[in-house]
Amino acid sequence: MIYFIGGPPRVGKSIIAGEIARLHGISAVSTDSLGAVVEAVMNPEDDPGLFAVSRFNEMSEADRIELLRGNPARHIACLLEESAAVWRAVVPFVAREQEEGRDLVAEGVAVLPHLVHQLAGIDYRAVFIGNQTDAQDHNVKRSARAGGHDWMRDASDEYIDAFVFFAAKMSHYIENEAGKYGFEYLEMKGRPFDDAVTEAVNTLMPGT
Repeated sequence: MIYFIGGPPRVGKSIIAGEIARLHGISAVSTDSLGAVVEAVMNPEDDPGLFAVSRFNEMSEADRIELLRGNPARHIACLLEESAAVWRAVVPFVAREQEEGRDLVAEGVAVLPHLVHQLAGIDYRAVFIGNQTDAQDHNVKRSARAGGHDWMRDASDEYIDAFVFFAAKMSHYIENEAGKYGFEYLEMKGRPFDDAVTEAVNTLMPGT
């Protein structure tokens, strides 16, 4: 069985996936990691969608903050574009895991409701996670600075505030998309993290 966990950045997908993998003795993979591998062997001219977020990251911090706060829909479109490109690597990867008889937890921004819904020939369950509060900046700052390799470790407080605002907007988008395709959506706002892990496990692995 393939267990998918999708949602915006910084809402706890990788932590929940790691807990499920630890508790049930199965492997976990991030679609971000798969995307990085594919990006390393591709040229932007061959697959521009794969480099959509890289183009965003090349902007000045001030421009990124302005975009995240002033036009979150544009950055959501950026993530959707890159996710569609990454998904082309995710599908054969999870198919091979299934062929080899291995259970797998796959999490990441590229796990989107409309993409998962299109899967054929894959035995899977999926859950989507979001956080629609823009008041979790202190949590994001704490986790970013506690992780030695966290990609937001050196981000300014202003940038993190803007990113949290964006993540709340994308969470709303994900909730609507999950509902459209009949998937479970877990809202993290005001929820103890352990409760979210338990509910995600119950959704993905009912009866365990």
